[in-house]
Amino acid sequence: MVLGVLCFSPSIQAAEEDLVRQGLPGRRISGASRLPTSACAQNSAPLVAIIPESNLGATAVAEPTLWLSVPEVASAKQLEFYLFNVQDEIIYQTSLTVEPAANLVGLDLGTMVGAPKLEVDQRYRWAASIICNPNNRSENISVEGWVDRVESSALGDGGLWYDHLGLLLNQLQQQPQNQAVLTQWQTLMASARLDQIVPLSVDADSVNVTSSTTLGATP
Repeated sequence: MVLGVLCFSPSIQAAEEDLVRQGLPGRRISGASRLPTSACAQNSAPLVAIIPESNLGATAVAEPTLWLSVPEVASAKQLEFYLFNVQDEIIYQTSLTVEPAANLVGLDLGTMVGAPKLEVDQRYRWAASIICNPNNRSENISVEGWVDRVESSALGDGGLWYDHLGLLLNQLQQQPQNQAVLTQWQTLMASARLDQIVPLSVDADSVNVTSSTTLGATP
């Protein structure tokens, strides 16, 4: 199968500038006080939610994949995932396993047992924490961000952050040496000011799309 190169329209910048002005609270990058320790990772790289500076991205998909850049863990670790509605109520929670081999981890709502479908014109907050030390939760590393579920025509294809991100990563897994696609990936990370943190080269071995292993769903 021949994969085309994703083309990001000028509407991306305009859409993201509008979202930045909304100033949603969030934590894209785990704080300095919560950097991994020897109980968690092999280096001091942070956990990163791959989202725009605004902390908010849009999707036209009811069950999108949310992406993390994960530090190199010494062994498989538990990751807790939470989804909140606009009233800040937990509507879903589960535990997953993060493997040492992956740099980029996709949290696929479509494969998580019991995960809700996102409703059009609704905004959700999501959070993820790697359990570094089950006996001392202060050592956990955590991030959080927001997702708007919209109709595809609401922002145009160029404004759908999560959808473009997923398509681009899929292309890079299959064609890691495609310079045009790699340049788009690097440009996208730079636009979100993540190019100094998130890996700028991607291949199949560095990406893991995961589903829940220990269900803890909240109806």
